[in-house]
Amino acid sequence: MNDVSKKETRFRTMAGVLVVLIRQGKRGVECLLQKRQNTGFADGLWDFSASGHVEENEPMTVAVCRESKEEVGVTVLPEDARFIGLYHILGIDNEPRLLGCFVVDKFSGEPSIGDSDEVSELAWFSVNSLPDTIIDSRKRALEHFLRGDVFFEEFGWGDGKI
Repeated sequence: MNDVSKKETRFRTMAGVLVVLIRQGKRGVECLLQKRQNTGFADGLWDFSASGHVEENEPMTVAVCRESKEEVGVTVLPEDARFIGLYHILGIDNEPRLLGCFVVDKFSGEPSIGDSDEVSELAWFSVNSLPDTIIDSRKRALEHFLRGDVFFEEFGWGDGKI
C-alpha cells in the first residue's frame, strides 16, 4: 500500500470544542451555562456556554471563537481561549470524538441565546453552586479547572458516564 492510499484509508476522529465563559461576579467566580433542548443529547440539562464541531483545517482555538460568537453572541480572541482538558468520547451516534475543553474569561459583548431551537435558557452560576441538572462531565471539568488541573477523560465507551 503506498503512502497516498494509507492516508486515504486512515481512520479519522471527529473533533469538537466545549467553551465555558467565566467572570468575576457578585457570587465570586461565575460560569455561563446553557440549558439544552431538541438536540438528542442531554436535553433538559445545563451545559457549557457553547460547543460545536471543529471545521476542516480549523484550529480548536479558532473554533472556540466561532462557536462563542454563533451560540452566545460574544467575541473571543484565540489567545484568550485557555485549554483545560480533553475528552475522548464515543458519542450517542457511536462516532468517536475528541473534545477540547476551554475556559474563556476575556470576551466582548453581552451573552445571549444564539439558537433558541436548541437552547431554552442561558444563566450565570457560581462555580461553587452549580445546578443539580448540569451534565456530569461538565461539572467534573469545572472541578478540575478550580483545582488548577488539566484533565483527560474517556467516556461513552460502555461506562455509562456522560
